[in-house]
Parts: sequence; C-alpha cells; structure tokens
Amino acid sequence: MKKIIIIISLNIFTYHLYAQCCGAGNPISGFNNVSGISKNSLMISSFYKHSYSDQYFAGDTKADFNPDKMYYDYLSFGVAYGITKKISVNGELGYFFNKTKEYNIHNYSPLKGNGLGDLELNMKYKLIENVIERIDITPSIGIKLPIGVFDQEVDNVKLPISLQPSSGSLKLNASVFATKKIADFSISVRGFFEYAKRIQSKNFDYKYGNLYLLAIYGSYKFNEKISVLSQFRYEYREKSVRENSEIVQSTGGQVVYFIPQINYVIIKTFGVSIFADIPIYRYMNGMQVANKYSVSIKLTKFFNLNKK
Repeated sequence: MKKIIIIISLNIFTYHLYAQCCGAGNPISGFNNVSGISKNSLMISSFYKHSYSDQYFAGDTKADFNPDKMYYDYLSFGVAYGITKKISVNGELGYFFNKTKEYNIHNYSPLKGNGLGDLELNMKYKLIENVIERIDITPSIGIKLPIGVFDQEVDNVKLPISLQPSSGSLKLNASVFATKKIADFSISVRGFFEYAKRIQSKNFDYKYGNLYLLAIYGSYKFNEKISVLSQFRYEYREKSVRENSEIVQSTGGQVVYFIPQINYVIIKTFGVSIFADIPIYRYMNGMQVANKYSVSIKLTKFFNLNKK
C-alpha cells in the first residue's frame, strides 16, 4: 500500500514536470535525405538512438540538487520511395526498448515504459532542382499516427505521459528544406512545424504544445566514402494544455543543439551515419528534466528499381 501511494504521488508530480528529454512519441531521427530520393529508387533505413538526462533546468539555469534520471533506447525502421522525379514518400515506425525514469528516492524502483511508438508518414515535393546553380528546395507535409502503446500502466498505476511509448496524439507537420552545393561543400536550411491534436483517452486529457524547429547545417565530402556534417538546430515548443484548458506551466521551452555527424559509405549503395545531439543552450518553462545528450546511428540501403 505504501508503494502504491508513493507511485501515485510521483505520477502527479511528473504529470506537471514534463520531461523535455523524453517527450512521448518518436524522437527526431535526423534530417538525412530531406530533399527526397530519385524516381523509382527505394531506400530502407534503420535508426537507433540512446538519450540520457540527469539534470533539471528552471529557465536557463541548472537546478542545484540531485536530480532524477531519465533515458530511453529507441530503434526504428524506415522506407522511402521515389514516385516521380519530384515526388517521394516515406514512412517510419519505431520501438522503445525502454523509456525509464529513476527517481532520486532510496530503494524506489524505476518506472519504465516500452513498446511501439508512432507511425510517421511524409510526402516530399522537389519544388526546385537547379542542376546548374546546384540549388534544391523541397517542401514536405506529414502525419504521425498514434498506433503504438499509450495509456500504459505499471502495477495498475498510469505511467506519466513522458514515459508513454506513443504520443497518443494525431500530429500534423509541414517543412521546407533548401540546400546550395559548392564543389564538395553544401549548406542547408530547414524549417519545420508540428501541430498535435488534443488527447482524450482513458488516463489523459492533454494537448502537446506546437513545435517549431529551424536547422542550419553544412556538410563536406572528403571522398567517395567519407563526409561530415555539422548542424545547429533550434527547437521551440509551446506549453501544453490539460483538461479544463489548464496550461501546464512546466512544459515547453527552447533548446539549441549542436549536432556533429559523420557518414561512411560501406559499399556503393549502403552507408552508415553516426551523430550526437549536444544541447548548448536550454531554456525550460517552469522546472523540467532537460536532455543532457543523445547518440544515434543510422544504416541506409538504396535500391535502384528502374527497368533496365
């Protein structure tokens, strides 16, 4: 009985302290191939991400106390196909092996969620492809379907929303990607917006704040096998809203990431990318667990399905 009371009190607490590092639903899998792929080409990819945090932030100030720890391990599989010279589509579905929160309480067991995340579907349209000027501009639209595990419970007590594998919310997004190539160097910019519909489920009446993202990155190709990429990504998330239109004060905020990445072509149509998300500035509304770092690896295989 004592354990159940502790779990309930902790869940009430974490309902308000939304974890910026472990938000429900799929993590961002990187912006590889954001300009789409060529007609009758098929791309299959696998993406693994480990994220970890052990620090609270109030505004842009790190809290001076022993924090809880949060981390997750996520694996996804994606497929993309070029329908025409300008239009391509892709989908991704992932699985959380764990979304874990270790409380800073002696002899208290961690809370852990696991299961399928959201199904992501996107369509990209190559608006401009200037071969002479080497300029590409590609807008896209997408949807995330909450087909995975939500309203997950442990010992008949609901997990906080930050530990749910699926976001539980239908999400719509739009983005535009532009790149300019100069010899073996390229510079790219991407703007991204995501809107989440309100959740009304067994355990939650909740709406995530809208997400705005701006990424600027440059890449350099050393040779046919090795290239490197450096990305600066700014994320701004509005505050969430729960039942009775109550704003959840300790949600949302701003983060700036530096993301170094190295790409290696193992064989002509098969490559690997390794990258890390390193936060260099954080501003959390209220007080929240803030991401400390994440590391990722992505495997990509291309197939040319053009008839010979």
